[in-house]
Amino acid sequence: MNIFTRQNRMGQRLTLLTLFTVLALSLLAPFSQALAETNDQEASFSEAELAQMLAPIALYPDSLLTHILIASTYPLELVQAKRLQGKNNLLPTEQLMEKAKDEEWDPSVTALLAFPTVLEKLSEDLEWTQDLGDAFLQDEERMLTAIQTLRHQADEANSLAEMENMQVSRVDNQIIIEPAQKEVVYVPYYDPRVVYGHWAWYNYPPVYWAPYPYYVRPPYGHFYWHRGVHISFNYYFSAFHWHKRHVVVVHHKNARHYRHHGRIVTSHGAQRWHHKPVHRRGVAYRSPVVKHRYNSHRPSTMHTNQVRKAQYNTITRTNTGTKTHSKAHNNTHNKMKAKRNGSPSQSKQTSNLSHYNKQVVKQREQKFANQMHHNRNMQSNTRTVNKHESSKYKASNNQHRAQTKPVKQPQTYYKPSSNRQTQTKAAHKQYQKSPSQVQQTRAKPTQQPSHSSNMRSSNQSRTKSSNQSHSNSRSHTKQRD
Repeated sequence: MNIFTRQNRMGQRLTLLTLFTVLALSLLAPFSQALAETNDQEASFSEAELAQMLAPIALYPDSLLTHILIASTYPLELVQAKRLQGKNNLLPTEQLMEKAKDEEWDPSVTALLAFPTVLEKLSEDLEWTQDLGDAFLQDEERMLTAIQTLRHQADEANSLAEMENMQVSRVDNQIIIEPAQKEVVYVPYYDPRVVYGHWAWYNYPPVYWAPYPYYVRPPYGHFYWHRGVHISFNYYFSAFHWHKRHVVVVHHKNARHYRHHGRIVTSHGAQRWHHKPVHRRGVAYRSPVVKHRYNSHRPSTMHTNQVRKAQYNTITRTNTGTKTHSKAHNNTHNKMKAKRNGSPSQSKQTSNLSHYNKQVVKQREQKFANQMHHNRNMQSNTRTVNKHESSKYKASNNQHRAQTKPVKQPQTYYKPSSNRQTQTKAAHKQYQKSPSQVQQTRAKPTQQPSHSSNMRSSNQSRTKSSNQSHSNSRSHTKQRD
């Protein structure tokens, strides 16, 4: 009996637990659904944000615009395609398509290899590209509605009439833009701040791109054009179903061959486009609803942003808490010290003494600094004085040397003159004199010039002797006569 009663009690407990869990889940289900809806609303883009991001591409031809929207959901493959295109700039599009076959990318990504300017913008501005893809995945219908509103706005501004290389048609109040020639696709460039006329969303200005290189604007209109891309591969495999507001695709294999299906929407085998998470290659989705739709185990970007904000807030709170706690601890510690030291009067005295000591220390430091500054000035002054005195001493020494230096006189070499010849003639005649005259002449010896005397004195003595000899010779001839 005891065993049966215990089993009955256990069964009753289990039934109560199951009932409680069922009631809890039924109560929490609407709450969780409402929370998911609020998160989805927070993650979704507004009408102004959609118009802002679609402004630079809303007037592209429909075929190219479908490829851009599909490829924007695979941003990592766009970056890889741009790298492949950058490494093989000189290769034609057919060989690029063959190389892209080995990469196993989405066909829309490979189709954009023929449009290098568009591929460059999508790979450079990755934030804009990822927002475009997330908005397209969240609500495809709202995205196509925003494109049509922008086209109607450009039509009201009379800008669509200037599209020379495009064929603009209106079917059931839907504006369709297609290439004028199916085999040649032109990519227009325009300023979204001008083409759409009055911009309705002042706080959300349109995304502006710099003009594409080598694009030329005709003398009239707002559109810039470059040479068209010749389609030699399977390019037309997606289109807009404007009435149902979704994208339609057909079988798009054998991308090397060109096939034009006419109207893709009504063609055989056309079906609605579906996103393939395999080509996402691990990139997180923006909203949790899209994440659960494609069974992605990676947390959404919104969730990661919320977690980062929460972590940042907790870190700042802990830092502020520790600061306030340390300040309070220091205050209490100081109060305890004051109580231990003695009465408040003693603490005041000690504080006054410490203040006085600080002033004394500051005065001493200032005095020491002034003294050091004075010593440096004195040293600099003495250096300048010594330099001045040394320069004066050098100048005076040089002047003294210049004064005491002996002057070198120019050496004069002796040249035999006509007086020398006359002197020799007089000497020959002197042998013919009388002995008395010879003795007189011997008694008066002539002073020979020294080597130290000047040349002027020697010349004067020579001239005197020559004159004397002439006079003697004259007297001797008179006596003979």
